[in-house]
Amino acid sequence: MTYKNGTNKFTLSQKIVLLITFVIVASLLPASLLIAHRVSGVVDERISVNAVSITTLLSHSPAVIRSLTYETDINNTNETLNNVVNMAAKSCKASIIILDRNKNIRVFHNPTSIDGFEDEARQIVAEQGLSTNLNWYDTSVFNEKAVGVIRDDRNTVVGYIVAGVSPKMIQNLTVESVLLIFLASLFGLFVGIGGAVFLARHVKATLFGLEPEDIATLLQERNALLNSVKEGVVAINKDAEITLINTESEFLFAQAGIPNPHTLLGKPLETVMNGLTLDTVLKEGRATLDMPVQVGSVLFIATLVPLFDNGHIGGAIITFRKKTELEELANQLTGVRNYADALRAQTHEFMNKMHVIMGLIDMKAYDELKQFTMEIANNRQAEAAYVVTRLKDITLAGFILGKISRARELDIEFSLTDESELTTEFIRPTVQELILIIGNLIENAFDVLRDHPSERIVNLSILTFDNEIMVMVEDSGPGIPENKLETIFEKGYSSKGPRRGIGLFLIKQTVTHLKGTIEVESTVGEGTTFTIRLPIVRTVKTS
Repeated sequence: MTYKNGTNKFTLSQKIVLLITFVIVASLLPASLLIAHRVSGVVDERISVNAVSITTLLSHSPAVIRSLTYETDINNTNETLNNVVNMAAKSCKASIIILDRNKNIRVFHNPTSIDGFEDEARQIVAEQGLSTNLNWYDTSVFNEKAVGVIRDDRNTVVGYIVAGVSPKMIQNLTVESVLLIFLASLFGLFVGIGGAVFLARHVKATLFGLEPEDIATLLQERNALLNSVKEGVVAINKDAEITLINTESEFLFAQAGIPNPHTLLGKPLETVMNGLTLDTVLKEGRATLDMPVQVGSVLFIATLVPLFDNGHIGGAIITFRKKTELEELANQLTGVRNYADALRAQTHEFMNKMHVIMGLIDMKAYDELKQFTMEIANNRQAEAAYVVTRLKDITLAGFILGKISRARELDIEFSLTDESELTTEFIRPTVQELILIIGNLIENAFDVLRDHPSERIVNLSILTFDNEIMVMVEDSGPGIPENKLETIFEKGYSSKGPRRGIGLFLIKQTVTHLKGTIEVESTVGEGTTFTIRLPIVRTVKTS
């Protein structure tokens, strides 16, 4: 079954990709801008903190204090200061100036290439050098530079230290951080779009390539189809829980006495159909056909078919109808077939006689023609009178007359016994049910005798007693082996080849439904007798 794709401007896949892309952009862009704006402030803060840390570290360094307090050898002390400053500055890439108490430069370390660093350091020392409570909040106003005062053991100022980073380096760090943020955001955008495309394709594959409009149309068509069929349809998942139930199922369950059948969704199937064997379908993945199941007070015939999802069993579909409806349908179909066989046999017999009549006319043997037609009329009238007198129902009588004609065609001696008698003062079994039983028994006997080399005789007896009807069919066929007597009523069993074995099965079903009995007596080489007894449900007489 195919479906036309939706006519919307965008497909479902495109909508998913566009929506997810919009959500990602709407989330990442403001966040990236806010983070980038904050990064510049954080860089300034971190630079200031690093500068204050360096000045604090070096202003309290014993080596620096000794070098500035004891100036016995300027060259030696300067070398000591340079070593200490290089070690401290190497980890933070800062420019450092150390001045003595007379504000003479003792160390000038400027790896960040700050323009005018010396003059700016002297100005900072001049303005803030006497403060005893310097912190990075105070020194951050010095253009990313910090000042520290070096004191000896007597708290006497012996020097000053200024540390900082060039604005260009700060700008480069800020640009690098912001660029990294935007690259990460761009990467996240591409990953999100790739994920959106993958999700869209997965969703599309899960939906079998259908658009939402197609799915809505398909759902409407499915509901209309399920509710239009005259069979109950129930779907279950792999846990045997009901996931779907059509209108006919609700109607049939209500007839069976199940309360509120519309509330069965989500409930275990065993709460309704307790007699079904689900292992074959849900575990082995094999369909189960024509399984009888009792639901409340009604007997149903159910068929179970597994549902597969990517090669795995995902559940099953159960279709079912009332057993009585199927039997009635089978009765009707079998009756029609028997009527057709009888009509064909009578037509064939009539055409044979017409050929004889035409031949006598051509030969102008009018006396023989008159005698032949009189014999036909008398025999036919006597035969009809014989059958109708014993079988009061005209439909059944006509049916038996058709079987008599068919027996002549097959060169089989078929007769209705003199003891036969059938009244019409009952409503069960119906004539249709009797025709199904008698017709299949006679046809089964005819099939057995068709190629039988010995005498070919079939006798039919229909007897009416106070409380039952007895039907007996005897044939002079080859008989049935004793080990086969229990299997001849099984559906599909036949000794005459494939696609047979339905007649006796239908007889068994009908007799069981009518609460009757079947007896089979057979002797190999001598023949077989089927005896069926059916209880009578009589017509209620009113005064």
